[in-house]
Amino acid sequence: MNFSDQQRLKETILQEYPRLGRDDSFAFACGPGVSCFTVCCADVTIALTPYDILRLKRGLGISSQEFLTRYTLIPFDQDSRVPVVILRLLENEKKSCPFVGAQGCSVYPDRPWACRMYPLGLASPAKDSPALGARLTPAAAPAEEFFFLMKEEPCAGHESRRSLTIRQWLSEQGIDQYNALGELFKEISLHPRLLKGQNLDPGQMEMFYLACYNLDKFRQFVFESSFLKRFQIEPGLEAKLRDDDLELMKFGFRWLRFALFGEPTVELKPEAQRWAETQLRGVIPTGSRGAINRAPTSAPSTKNGVSQ
Repeated sequence: MNFSDQQRLKETILQEYPRLGRDDSFAFACGPGVSCFTVCCADVTIALTPYDILRLKRGLGISSQEFLTRYTLIPFDQDSRVPVVILRLLENEKKSCPFVGAQGCSVYPDRPWACRMYPLGLASPAKDSPALGARLTPAAAPAEEFFFLMKEEPCAGHESRRSLTIRQWLSEQGIDQYNALGELFKEISLHPRLLKGQNLDPGQMEMFYLACYNLDKFRQFVFESSFLKRFQIEPGLEAKLRDDDLELMKFGFRWLRFALFGEPTVELKPEAQRWAETQLRGVIPTGSRGAINRAPTSAPSTKNGVSQ
C-alpha cells in the first residue's frame, strides 16, 4: 500500500467507520479452533515500531542488525519523512509471515503492536498521530482518539459469541507498554518540524534509522566513538545504556530530538562547545547548548493506525 492508498483508506475510516470508545464492546475470538486461523497473517503490510524490533530481536536471541537484515524491508516512498521498517514476508505464493506456521505464531509473546491490536484499529488526533508521517486534512483529523473494528474476508473470528470491551482487549493483549513507548517515538516521527515540511538529509535519515531500529549499532556509536567525550550523561545512566536495550532506545529518542531538531534533550560538555558551534550550526538554536534534558516518561502500524 503506497502513500496515496494509505491516505484514501484513512479518509474512508474517518468518514464511514463507526467510532468506538474503550468501554464499547465487540465480539471476536482467534485461535486454532477458528476456520481461518493464521490466514490474516499472510500478504499483509506490518510496519514495525522500534519497540516491536527490540522485543522481537531479544526474543529470537539475535542482534538488531541480524534481525533487520533477515526479517525487514525499508520501502522507498518519496512522501515518507522518516525511515519506515516493515516486516519481510516469505517469497512464497501466500506471502506468509516468517514467524507463522501450522501451530500459529512462533513469536507470540513478542508479536508486534499491529498483531496485538487486530481486529481493532486506532485513530488519533493530529497531535497524537501514529508514526508514519502521513497527514490528513485538518478538517478530517479526529478531534479525539477512537477505535474502529476491521471486518475483513475471510475472517471468521467475528462470528464468535465471546464479547468483551475494547479496554479488556487492550489489557489482554499487553498494549499499554507498547503505547507508552509509542508516545516517545511519535515525539520524533511526528515532530512539528517534520509536519511543517522539514526534510531530513541522508545522514539524518541514517541516524534516525540507527537510533530507532538498530540498537546494537547505536550502542557502538555511543560507546566506541567520541560521543561520551562530547556529551554529558546523567549519573547511573551510562551503565544502563551498556546493558539495557529499553533504556538505550529511550535515550536514542532523546538524542534524535537533540541532533535532528535542536531540542535541549542532551547536554553538551563545556569542552565540546566549539565543536558544536561548527558541526551542529543551524541545528541547535542559540541559548539551548548545555541545557538539560529529559524526555517525558510516557508503539504504531500502517495496519491499524489512522493519523494526521
